[in-house]
Amino acid sequence: MVTLYPPLAGKSVWYHLIVRRLWYYYVYLLLFWGSSRYFVRLPEAIEELWFKPIIWLVPLFWWQLSLKGGRVTIFGKRWSISTLVGFFFGILYFVLIKRFNLSGMKWEVNLIGVALATAVTEELTFSGFIAGYLEKIQKGKWVNLLIVGLMVAVIRLPILLFVYELGVGDLIGVVLFSGASGVINAWIRIETGNTTGSILARMGMNLAVLG
Repeated sequence: MVTLYPPLAGKSVWYHLIVRRLWYYYVYLLLFWGSSRYFVRLPEAIEELWFKPIIWLVPLFWWQLSLKGGRVTIFGKRWSISTLVGFFFGILYFVLIKRFNLSGMKWEVNLIGVALATAVTEELTFSGFIAGYLEKIQKGKWVNLLIVGLMVAVIRLPILLFVYELGVGDLIGVVLFSGASGVINAWIRIETGNTTGSILARMGMNLAVLG
């Protein structure tokens, strides 16, 4: 019986046939979402709550439905441990970014909504589906986490360059931090089998950045 996720048998995950669709999806995401950040300037609430989920999640939804060898499990049974770990890293991200400086924090409904929508969309994509897909292909490989971290870092470049217009020093710092958080959040999802913790961790980081 042919399985959808055969062992790589020494072949590189970077160009293996069963990973090709993943690279197609990511290139689509990078080009389409990246170009939208340059050419389209919608209010942030509309972008994150409506525009982004359609661009990011609709293709993944149909891809998930088309998987005949076993769909990727986004939310497993270990809700409690995933939630606890997610809260821990969310607080850690918040402290590292804010450094206990809470002056000027804006706890507005729109801000919380944008932070949550961004966390849900991006973590469902990277930690939930992509990390889970790679784990099915080659279980327990550290390179899976590095791939996710690299994807998370690179997808930030359009907004950092076109919207925030960061200098080289700040750009490198944000990219490295984003990549590291992508690795950690993917690890949370793989270790707990549940994307809830990854979303909560990302929520803490988003609140610190947006607030």
